[in-house]
Parts: sequence; structure tokens; C-alpha cells
Amino acid sequence: MGESNLVHAPLVTYASVLSLLSLCPPFVILLWYTMVHADGSVVQTFDYLKQNGLQGFVDIWPRPTAIAWKIIACYAAFEALLQLALPGKRVEGPISPAGNVPVYKDICGLEYSTLQSSMIIWERFTQHSSSEV
Repeated sequence: MGESNLVHAPLVTYASVLSLLSLCPPFVILLWYTMVHADGSVVQTFDYLKQNGLQGFVDIWPRPTAIAWKIIACYAAFEALLQLALPGKRVEGPISPAGNVPVYKDICGLEYSTLQSSMIIWERFTQHSSSEV
């Protein structure tokens, strides 16, 4: 049997991924709350959470609005259209342990410039700035 080239044991890898996925969003929400609503005071945020407990954390968690969902859906549709419509060279990824080779289309630079151009056009021809959305 071949020698494995893993950096860590699979358990460490899974634990790392799960901790990143589960701890980063709450940390960012607490950081946002501290900066926006507690004037940057970690002590004030801690006191609020100490007084209100878990319900206080649930209360500060932002709720997505209908406009936010529309923006996300439009952005996803626009990016999907760019993935399908823009030309790009075929690039093969690394071979998986099962022998599969993922195939990609390299459109990074063209997609980035198209997105930037679209944002400039949005700001020029609408009443809204991208920073307001």
C-alpha cells in the first residue's frame, strides 16, 4: 500500500473544517455588533450577553430581509450567466484519490473585469451606489 501524504490525521482535518464553519460566523456577528452597536466596546458587548444570555445572542443575529435575498439571488444568477457565457481555456485540476480529474474553465480575469464594469454601469445609470446596497 502506498504512503499517505496527509499533513494531519483526517480527524484533525474534519475538526478544523467544522470549527471554522461553526465558529467564524458567530465571531463575525459579535465583532459587527461590538463595532456598530457597542461603540467598539468588548466590555459592553460582554455585559449585554451576560445580562441577556443566549437569547441576547439570538436577538443580535441579523435577519435577512427580502431585499437582501433579492440581491443575493440576482448576484448568483449573474455569476451563473458569466460562468456559462464567458469564454475561457480548459484547465484540469489535480487528480483525486479515486482517479477523477476535475475540469474547469479559466475565466477569472475576464469575470472580474466584467463584474467591475457592471458595478460601474450600475452606479452611473441608477439612483443607487453599490455601497448603499
